[in-house]
Amino acid sequence: MPSNKHMEIALAAVKLFEQKGYHATSVQDIADAVGLQKGSLYHYIHSKEDLLLQIAHQAISEFNQRLERTLATNMSAKQKLVQAIANHLTVSVSNLQTTTVLLREAFSLGENQHQMIQDLTDKYVDLWTRILEEGNANGEFQVTHPKVTALAILGSCNWVYRWFNPDGQLSAEEVAEVFSSLFLNGLLKAESDRP
Repeated sequence: MPSNKHMEIALAAVKLFEQKGYHATSVQDIADAVGLQKGSLYHYIHSKEDLLLQIAHQAISEFNQRLERTLATNMSAKQKLVQAIANHLTVSVSNLQTTTVLLREAFSLGENQHQMIQDLTDKYVDLWTRILEEGNANGEFQVTHPKVTALAILGSCNWVYRWFNPDGQLSAEEVAEVFSSLFLNGLLKAESDRP
């Protein structure tokens, strides 16, 4: 279990990485934010990159764990997709700085560390794809390319970190409803409803 100081350092790093970017944030910036000497900071962390890896790993792991729990339910594929969208958006919005660091800064990791995050991200895409394949198999969905469709849904959900305003007109849950309706019903009105 990380100590309070470890958590304080991680939270300070998230804030700095989100505000300044990973490359523009120095170890000294992090040390200053938590009231430590630079040398003392290394008692708690190995490197700035390890800190970024820890933040990104925790973020993508939370997304995966929530989606795995949704997949393990007896819900229909449609209900699972709606729940997956809602989970993704509410987690993203409630941890906006961490989500921003994951989606924008994780590319700054070295090859091996980045591969760890990429493997977990690929797993996440596979879980979304499984929902769509399940819906295809039981006749709920008509999806020609489940993986491409999963990537399209995720792309839309991920972009929320750039434009969502917590004080805006819609809550994360309401945005999730808009997204779910769009992906499940599309844009075209049913023939029977057209004038």
